[in-house]
Amino acid sequence: MNARDLLRLVVNNLGRMKGRVAMTAIGVVIGTAAVMVLISLAGGMRESALRDLSSIGSLTDINVYPRQALAIFGAPTTGREGVLDDRTLAEFRKLPGVVAVIPKEPLNAPAMLRYGRLIGGTQIVGIDPAQIDYLDFSMASGAARLGSGQVIAGAQVAENFFDPQGRRVFQAPDLSGQALQLVLTRVTEDGQQVERTVRLRVAGVLEKKGDSDDYTLFMSLQEVLELNGWSTGRRVNPARDGYSQALVKVARSDQVTAVEREILQKGFYAYSAHSVLQQINSFFLVIQGVLGGIGAIALLVAAFGIANTMLMSIYERTKEIGLMKAIGATNRDVMSVFLAESGSIGLLGGVGGVLLGILLNGVINIVARTYLMAQAARSGTVPDTLPSLVHTPFWLPLFAILFATGVGVLSGLYPATRAASLNPIAALRYE
Repeated sequence: MNARDLLRLVVNNLGRMKGRVAMTAIGVVIGTAAVMVLISLAGGMRESALRDLSSIGSLTDINVYPRQALAIFGAPTTGREGVLDDRTLAEFRKLPGVVAVIPKEPLNAPAMLRYGRLIGGTQIVGIDPAQIDYLDFSMASGAARLGSGQVIAGAQVAENFFDPQGRRVFQAPDLSGQALQLVLTRVTEDGQQVERTVRLRVAGVLEKKGDSDDYTLFMSLQEVLELNGWSTGRRVNPARDGYSQALVKVARSDQVTAVEREILQKGFYAYSAHSVLQQINSFFLVIQGVLGGIGAIALLVAAFGIANTMLMSIYERTKEIGLMKAIGATNRDVMSVFLAESGSIGLLGGVGGVLLGILLNGVINIVARTYLMAQAARSGTVPDTLPSLVHTPFWLPLFAILFATGVGVLSGLYPATRAASLNPIAALRYE
């Protein structure tokens, strides 16, 4: 029996029991649609999490901290913590794949920024001016330069300024090339409050990145160390005490895991956007598997419906099966007919389920967006756009159709085997 004859026979046989095929296929439609919707919802959650990941940093960056510095936040210690000094940084630079190691030191003194009649505050971080090219700064205006008394402002630093007199500022000032005053405060041993004013010039303003750099004011590392020493009343010595943190730049993202592992083994705390991305992917793969399995239960129920339909078909077509065998049809030919019929029911249900799943995904997305926009409107913050809450992977529709077809074929195995095992003489006498 060639493929054309088999196809013609399957179409004719299914056409004789349209109602039963339709009712059976509906079960497959529901199961396939459930798989589509549940996996798409998990995909939407994953995409949302990955969008939020953009605030963590580049996939080739590793942020390194001494474990002792994070102990106050509950970070575990191992008893072999190291000091993030120049010697340690030199060891990091020798690791395979590392292209730069940049020490960073935040300003720890109480400080306030002044710009004209405006005041504000922001995170101030010291970096080595000689390594600024490795930070891949994209400038909205000005230059990426950190000379004496110069700073580089993040894209949204200007938004932190306000008028202490109560007059509203409707537009954030353009800080590029502007002079700022950094007012630091410390309390002496006898309880006296002392202020120090440092004049700064904004060399440039960064383009908006969507991460913490947008709210950071970058200064020369040596200047920040000197200001921290003034605040504490003692000279800061990174060669002895180490730095508060460092940024390790790796050439390729596939090298990050190995470098991060080496740093952790040396007794430091390290995290990277790449490792977070791997954890998120692993977590949501499990979620997709669980939700897909829940949807597959409906397909399993539909499988029994297909098997029942094919068994009923055997009883109705017993004489027909006997006649096929009498004129030369082999057991393989009979099995092929029944497997093709059950697979066709699965295929029809799979296609219908995919179309229904796509429709339901669209409806869910519209309803959810409408609800979220209404909630945002009540809070007074209406976003321009909202991301899609469902995400259908490109492979999912094809997988769902093939899976439904496979379920149909497997469901027809027992009926097909039973039909093929019929004795042709007994089948022809069957009433």
